[in-house]
Amino acid sequence: MKKIIIFAFGCILAGFAAFAGDVAVFEDIGFSKDGKTYFFGEYGKTDKKFIPYGEIYGVDVAKNEYIPGKVFKSQDKKCTKASKDVYEELYAKHYSEIQKYECYKAQPVDLLYVMEEESKGSTEEIVFKSFEESEYTYHIKLIPTFYGNKSSFYIDVSVYDKDNKPVLKYKAGTPSVKRANVTDYKIVKIFTNKTKDGVVFVVEKRIEDENGVSIRYMVETTKLEHPVDAGSR
Repeated sequence: MKKIIIFAFGCILAGFAAFAGDVAVFEDIGFSKDGKTYFFGEYGKTDKKFIPYGEIYGVDVAKNEYIPGKVFKSQDKKCTKASKDVYEELYAKHYSEIQKYECYKAQPVDLLYVMEEESKGSTEEIVFKSFEESEYTYHIKLIPTFYGNKSSFYIDVSVYDKDNKPVLKYKAGTPSVKRANVTDYKIVKIFTNKTKDGVVFVVEKRIEDENGVSIRYMVETTKLEHPVDAGSR
């Protein structure tokens, strides 16, 4: 019995070791009033020393790039605070800078997709309409590529008309960016701004290294193109 108990305890420890990283929390701060900028935050603990951290990112929706001077980060290296407190203090510190954008969060009507099943495959197709009265259906698929211990991805967007005929196809994301130790990507939420001309893909990253498994978040932004916008393409 003693050997069995020791073995079981060892298995529990092994389980913890296999997930020695951290699952971050994603914070939707929102779109700017004109819909051209999107802010989001993240907080959790660092992989190696479990230091509480908070981060805030301002993104140019059209360019899909971070805005210079609008990326804020903080850590509590003494580990005396909860990671959420570190994030909230960081947000309070830069509140006036962020508030200039008059940010608003996406409303239920702006949500195009929310992952409901954790078991959903990362490359499974996602289908939605751009808005309720739209005649067009969007088919979304994340396409990853792996290079040894690095990886990248892009998002394939295919648009179909009411007769289920393909009318437009384009790519979102930055496949040229190769990220170390990221073993999986999964789209967990898709939403638009009020004017329906900007879309945010919230992507979950699974990172595996000598410190264990960690979950982090990022966003890809683009214009949600419609066939009428594409002209003669």
